[in-house]
Amino acid sequence: MRSADGEGAAGSTYENLVLTNIGTTSCAVRGFPGVSYLDAAGRQVGAAAVRSGPAGSTVRLAPGASATATLRTVHPGIQEGCTEPGQSTPVAALRIFPPANTTALRLTLPGVSACSSPTVQQLSVTAFTR
Repeated sequence: MRSADGEGAAGSTYENLVLTNIGTTSCAVRGFPGVSYLDAAGRQVGAAAVRSGPAGSTVRLAPGASATATLRTVHPGIQEGCTEPGQSTPVAALRIFPPANTTALRLTLPGVSACSSPTVQQLSVTAFTR
């Protein structure tokens, strides 16, 4: 799992989460990844990502092929519940569950802070597409 093509827009960042089939046989992926922030101790920070857009169709991945989902991150300090000092905290990684999987992947995030409240919705993610 990697992140690519990050872009900013009015208090948000959009980036592609790229899932690559590293196996030796084809596989299929359909739907949304589960995404949340983790602190350095591996504990979830804030609310998990909400799903955005349609569920999409099944994406078949040959060995070495990739699918992408777009992650929107709202920057701390602009949402109610995350505007005061102490309402955000450093995060160390994104925890990403591919659709229909119970084993998470980790994507390290150097120098990132997030809202610590589980009621502030700061992440949204689309379904995987080709």
